[in-house]
Amino acid sequence: MSETAAAPPSTAPSKRRVFASRLFSTLSLWTLLTVAFLQWQNTWLIIAITGFFGVAGAVEYFRLLRNDPHARSFNALGFVICIVYWGVVLWYTTSKHKAPPMEFDLAALTASVHGSFILCYRHQLEGTLTLQRIFNTVFGTVYTVIFFGFMVRLMYFHADGKGITDIFLVLFLIMVTKFSDMGAYVVGVLFGKHKMIPHISPAKSWEGFVGAFIGSFTAAAILLATMPEKLAPITWMHGMLLAPVLCATAVTGDLAESVLKRCVAIKDSGHTLPGIGGILDLTDSLLFTAPVFYFYLSAIAR
Repeated sequence: MSETAAAPPSTAPSKRRVFASRLFSTLSLWTLLTVAFLQWQNTWLIIAITGFFGVAGAVEYFRLLRNDPHARSFNALGFVICIVYWGVVLWYTTSKHKAPPMEFDLAALTASVHGSFILCYRHQLEGTLTLQRIFNTVFGTVYTVIFFGFMVRLMYFHADGKGITDIFLVLFLIMVTKFSDMGAYVVGVLFGKHKMIPHISPAKSWEGFVGAFIGSFTAAAILLATMPEKLAPITWMHGMLLAPVLCATAVTGDLAESVLKRCVAIKDSGHTLPGIGGILDLTDSLLFTAPVFYFYLSAIAR
């Protein structure tokens, strides 16, 4: 009998290589963000970039469910709703110069519920599997479409038909959220010893959790010190209150995606960004912080 040589075991990349890849991706993304903010008066460009990340995140979410062959039509429905939503948002914001109404979100949610049940009529019901497909589609619409849509709503927070006027509020949200992510990663890699929730995310530690708060407070303080007049209605008091709130929400959003990935037994939602993973790995925390930030601003701006 001929023996087949055993394939050599695949080795995980070293921490140094992962850090270098993550650093490259991070610097590239911050460069893109800087260019976008320098061109903030080009409304369509800002919305198009936001829509790209929204659509890419939705694509990755529905790809997580691809192992169920009968769920393909449900996944296609969710993807179509996402494409239509961002197409309508791009048209509305560039022509009306104001935030898209909440009715757009309700329409997307309604379409996902109605469409999911209509798709059920095509095949024999499969008990809880059918219910899972309905839930996955509706949840995916809320998670990747409606939640990320708050990014655009923030850009027009005070617009009143005058175009994007609150792009710096979006900058505050992004910096506080992503500095939280970076603080957690750096401190966790350097000092992490006590696992936080190992059955969901083995790499996360309580030391990294502390680093997340340090990163959030640092970002908030830098922005409030350098451009306080552009962040209204955020004052120092609100900024120091928002930093821990957004940090805790960002950690929750990151862990939420870890739950999704654990449930389908994958490490990353994609491989678009070296060292980070997929687009959903990048935007998971923003999906949770954007609506919280928007509702906080709505409450203090009354």
